[in-house]
Order: sequence, then C-alpha cells, then structure tokens
Amino acid sequence: MTADADEPGVFVVSTGRCGSTMLSNMLRLNPEILSLSEFLAMLLPDPLPQGELDAAAYWRLLTKPWPFFRHAYRVGVRVPEFLYLPGPDSRFTAASGIPPILITALPHLSDDPEWLYDEVEAFVAGLTPASAPAQHRRLFGWLRDRLGAHVWVERSGSSLLYLRRLADLFPDAKFVHLYRDGRECAYSMSRNAGYRLGAVAMMLHSRLGMSPYLSDGRPPDQVPPDLRPFMPETFDHEVFERFEVPVAELGQFWSDMIMPALDVLSSLPPERVLQLSYEDVVAEPRQALQRLARFAGLPHVDGGWLDRAAELVEPRAPRWLALPEGQIHELTRVCEPTMRRLYGGSW
Repeated sequence: MTADADEPGVFVVSTGRCGSTMLSNMLRLNPEILSLSEFLAMLLPDPLPQGELDAAAYWRLLTKPWPFFRHAYRVGVRVPEFLYLPGPDSRFTAASGIPPILITALPHLSDDPEWLYDEVEAFVAGLTPASAPAQHRRLFGWLRDRLGAHVWVERSGSSLLYLRRLADLFPDAKFVHLYRDGRECAYSMSRNAGYRLGAVAMMLHSRLGMSPYLSDGRPPDQVPPDLRPFMPETFDHEVFERFEVPVAELGQFWSDMIMPALDVLSSLPPERVLQLSYEDVVAEPRQALQRLARFAGLPHVDGGWLDRAAELVEPRAPRWLALPEGQIHELTRVCEPTMRRLYGGSW
C-alpha cells in the first residue's frame, strides 16, 4: 500500500518536556508510521519562512547549521535530543557544524543517517520552487514512501509556539496535543541542558544586546567578567551547571505557550484534534497509542507494536515536589489557570 502523496499527515504539538520524545520513540516502532522527531524544531531561525523556495534554498533550510546548535556541539553541552554524535569517521563535526536534519530527525529514522542524508539531498535536488510548507509536505511524503510507511507524524518540542502557523499552512493536517502537568514540565525544563543553554542565550542577548548562540554577529570587545564563562570561546561547564533558571518563570513560559494554543485547537474541526495527556500515556500506553493510531488513519493496530511501545514507558514520581516550599507555591500559582483548563477539577 502506498499512501497518497498529498495525504495530510499528523503533527504532535506540545510545550516540550512532556514525554513527547518518548512518544516519538514509541511511534518509530510501528513500521506503518514515519516518525519525524524534531524535524521542524531544528530548522532555526524559522522552519516556515515566507515566499517560494527553490531546491537550493530548501536544501539550505534543511542543512545550514544554526549558531545555537553549532555552539552547543562545540562547547560539549550534552542535549539528550541530539542523536547525531560525531566520531572519528563522521562526515560532519562540531567544528564544521551539523546539518539540522542530521541532528535528530534522520538518526531517529535510520541507523545510517548519513546514507539517508544523501538520499534526501538527491530528492530535494529535483524539487520545483514552492512554499516551505509545500516543500515539507513533498519531503515528508517521499520519506514516508521511501521507508515503507503509510502516514507521517511530525513531533517537535515547543511546537505550540508556532501552532497557529501550522494550522494555517497545513489546512488539512491533524493535530495531537500532548500535554503534561505544567509543574513537572517546568521542573524538567529547568534541568534540561538544551533549555538551560537557551536561557543563557537569552540572558546574553539581554545583557550584551546580542548573543553568539542566536546570531553570527560580533560580540562586544569587552564582556563583563560574570558573563565570560557563558561565551562559547570561554565556556565553563562548572559555571553552566550552577546556572539556575527560576522554575516559576518556566512555569509561566509553559502556561503562555498553552493558553493561546488551546484557543487555536478549539477553533479547528473536532475531527482534526486529539487531546492526549502524558499521564494517560503512562497509565494506559496501549489504549493511548490505539487512539492516536486510529486518529492518524491506521484502523488496524498491531498488538505486537503496542506491546513493544508500552515497554518504553518508565513511570516516575513527580520531581517538582522536591522543590523548596516557596518555589512549589509560586510554581503552582502561575500554572493553576492553565492546569484547570487542561485537567478541569481533577488537576
């Protein structure tokens, strides 16, 4: 069976740090599903630029290293979502920069991501000019057919930030909103190296008027001593490990992503939206995956896949409860309105 090249596909949208990587890993185990993990998230600064892109421009979008990821590799910040780990025989290195689609998306799909990279390059070379969403749809459809799947599911962390654009630019796509207790999401963000380096990047931009992690601009000749340990050329891992992002600020960030996204989702036809909580996925993974697969258009769900996927679930106790009492109070306060909207009275 070969799916229609124009079949709309599915986006799993979320705040990040809500079990979405686990969900991508579950979906990858089903050969009928092309699981695209962090495809759009890595195409910074904008995965959906305006205007037409010819083959060369689209290839640049897919492969031009962005300063944030280039420096993260160079300074050795270990981000769990980065699956491409350069070795002595790797084609790309931290110094050269890693093409965005090679950081996570292609290693998630293949044990030989550089082979798949070459395959994608050959396909993209033959594309006629089109908008970025149209080029993405072409590539997703080609990858789906090339790897023998029937439906594509793209999942990127923090994709709620551009949900409105996704809904407008992919008018037939379906959306799975994966959500989790905001207090646990915020706690996880505060411990995740990628989010913490992002907070460093924003701090440098605020203090210096630029950030080497966000652009290739020249930093000031004189950098304040307290900021030097965070600059790429003088990066100090011990100082970075001590850097703290207030968890309540991350709780507010979580809430500010979800509230407008819920309005977008509620404006879509009900058949295009599936609300799925992390708590339900962990408590009943087989049932949750059955719902998602049928929503995606796979009426016959393989029981063996459900069993294998369920084994990836590792329940853990909420970690935010270990925070000091004052932080728990403030974190709960900023998350409460959104938690009530997501979970109702059961939050």
